[in-house]
Amino acid sequence: MAYHQQKIKTKDGSFTLRIEGLKETYHSRHGAVTESKFVYIDTGFNFWKQNNSDRPCRILELGYGTGLVAYMSFIEASNCQQQIDYTSLEAYPLTQTQLQELNYDSFFEENCVPLSFREFSDVDWEQRLLLSDYFKLTKNKIHFEDYQSPQLFDVIYYDAFGAHAQPELWESQWMKKCFELLHPGGVWVSYCAKGSVRRGLAAAGFEVFRLAGPPGKREMLRALKP
Repeated sequence: MAYHQQKIKTKDGSFTLRIEGLKETYHSRHGAVTESKFVYIDTGFNFWKQNNSDRPCRILELGYGTGLVAYMSFIEASNCQQQIDYTSLEAYPLTQTQLQELNYDSFFEENCVPLSFREFSDVDWEQRLLLSDYFKLTKNKIHFEDYQSPQLFDVIYYDAFGAHAQPELWESQWMKKCFELLHPGGVWVSYCAKGSVRRGLAAAGFEVFRLAGPPGKREMLRALKP
């Protein structure tokens, strides 16, 4: 996916990348860190943790992108001392140069974390690595359509580009695949609130909830597997 990418500053002071050819950004212009925490950490992982604080959480992220959501999950695992086994899928990884230009280390410098964003981003792909007492990471260079997992997940962060940029990833067959990848009681979350996605989730068997969205977005979706 050879598109020109431009670094932009979002409203909370953190940076993201805009892909000019797709007219799409990796994170919200209203706040890259703010959106990531609101949608995925709080509405996804922390929601699941309310009733599951006594066991590790297996998270699947569709769209590693800049690594920001993965890194914030890493920080959250350390802060709440909850074990996370995190798997992320990315068909088109960014380069280390692109990632470091986002300067996320300066944004998180007040947090006492085991690894800097630079160190976190530099770990190998296609390996399951223990990065702290509370966090294991596996980064897979693969399309979601081709991904197969021998085990189920507790939470899915569905963070693909928007339907105008990647319409194929929002089709109902992939909502069904998400359903099949989750444990009963599992949680699916995304910034997306499109009616077609909501209907696809419901058709797959999910109980679907429209929730208030992060800054700049009226709604988002959370879905639960019965």
